[in-house]
Amino acid sequence: MLSICAVMAVRNEAQYLRILLPLLASQGIDVAIIDNDSTDESWQLYSEYRGNPVIRVETLPWLGYFSLLKQLEAKQKLYGDLKHDWLVHHAPDEIMEHINPNFKLRDAIQEADASGNTVVNFDEFVFLPEPNSNYSGRNYYESICRYYFFEPSKHRLQRAWKRVSGLDSLLSGGHQLSGAKYSMYPTSHVLRHYIVLSSDHAKKKYLNRVYDPKDLEHGWHGNRLNFSEKNLELPQSSKFLIPLGENSPDLCKDVPSVKHYWEWGVRERE
Repeated sequence: MLSICAVMAVRNEAQYLRILLPLLASQGIDVAIIDNDSTDESWQLYSEYRGNPVIRVETLPWLGYFSLLKQLEAKQKLYGDLKHDWLVHHAPDEIMEHINPNFKLRDAIQEADASGNTVVNFDEFVFLPEPNSNYSGRNYYESICRYYFFEPSKHRLQRAWKRVSGLDSLLSGGHQLSGAKYSMYPTSHVLRHYIVLSSDHAKKKYLNRVYDPKDLEHGWHGNRLNFSEKNLELPQSSKFLIPLGENSPDLCKDVPSVKHYWEWGVRERE
């Protein structure tokens, strides 16, 4: 069986890991963790899921600010140590799937490998809670039923690749791969991004976040530098928000948004 390892950087993401780790374990996808000095129940979960799917836990010191650069550098080092057939750049608040809801992430990667391709791209669907709702401590994967299709550019989330291709995403901030010549599978699959679980969670996550100056020098986090209590409030409605169909689980890409919800103006929130 094709060996696959998802590598993720984590800081206090236990509420996501409770849902994500068993999903990856059920597919036979290993997980390597880079823990950024978590103080919640994350370590308990690493122990609970040790061996399936968590095969390795490394630590990255918390310096008092968010550093995507240091996370990516730590991931790059870890990629060099792993011996899996395929690697996946994963975040705790994401769930990655096959475009066909009857199949899974493993199927998407196996299809790409069987066809001789070395890279799999994903389209981003941001699942958003309703105002005054709170999905913390709940199964957000099964419960949050509205989303928007986020597409500021095409083919921007090249998140899975064949290890021997020697690719990395450091230069792009974890989005697009660079390195030797590669072949991208023609079908883009699904990345569900559960970016926040309530308005309060959004404010706790983003309002006081300080970024590594080196990240900013690279031009990263540009859409996350002007947060306010007002723009982090969850919208009641928007032309971009789509309800998840009960009878049709297919995700719609007809109304793409080039901005995240906190950047939407008054008209975009109507």
